[in-house]
Amino acid sequence: MTVYIDADSCPSLVRNHVLKICNAKNISVVFAANRELVPEENQTFEMIVCGSEKDAADNYIFDNSKGAEINAVSCADDKYGYRSSSDFLSAVDAVKQGSDLVITRDLLLAKRLTEKNVACINDRGREFTKKNIDGILKEREEDLMFVSMGLVKHSKGSSYNKKEFAAFANSFDKIISEI
Repeated sequence: MTVYIDADSCPSLVRNHVLKICNAKNISVVFAANRELVPEENQTFEMIVCGSEKDAADNYIFDNSKGAEINAVSCADDKYGYRSSSDFLSAVDAVKQGSDLVITRDLLLAKRLTEKNVACINDRGREFTKKNIDGILKEREEDLMFVSMGLVKHSKGSSYNKKEFAAFANSFDKIISEI
C-alpha cells in the first residue's frame, strides 16, 4: 500500500502525522504537488513535483494510485434500483482489499478515485465513498450557489484547527491500523 497526499493544500500537521505513522510502519508515502516540500528530519517520502498546468498533481495521483481489487456483486435495492457491493466500500475495507489511500481536499479528484475503488479521505478525516461523494458534491454546488446569491458568506483564511486535525488523525489511524 502507498499513501498519496495531494500536498499543495494539505496542512503540515497532517503531512507530519502521516509521515510519522507511515515511517514507523514502513508504508510508502508520496506527496504530489506543484512545488517541492521540505521534510523534517528523519522523514522519508517520495516527492513528485508536477507541472503547473491545471490538475497536474490530481492526474498524477489518479494515474498512479491503485484501487481495491473486488468482485462487485449487484443487488436489487427497492429505493435506488440496482447497486453494486463496491458502492458501500469503506476506506478501511478498500485498504484491506489492496487499495492505496489518498488524502485530498479536492472533491472532483475524490469522485474520480472512488469510481476506481481507491480509499480516499480529506484532511479533516471525512471519508469519500461511491455512496456519499455525489451528495457531497451536490452540497458544495448548493453552497456555492448560496454564496453567489449573497445568502451565505464564507470567511477566507480560516485556519486548520486542533479539532479538525484530531478528526483526521482518528480516521487515518483507524485505516492504517487495519493493515
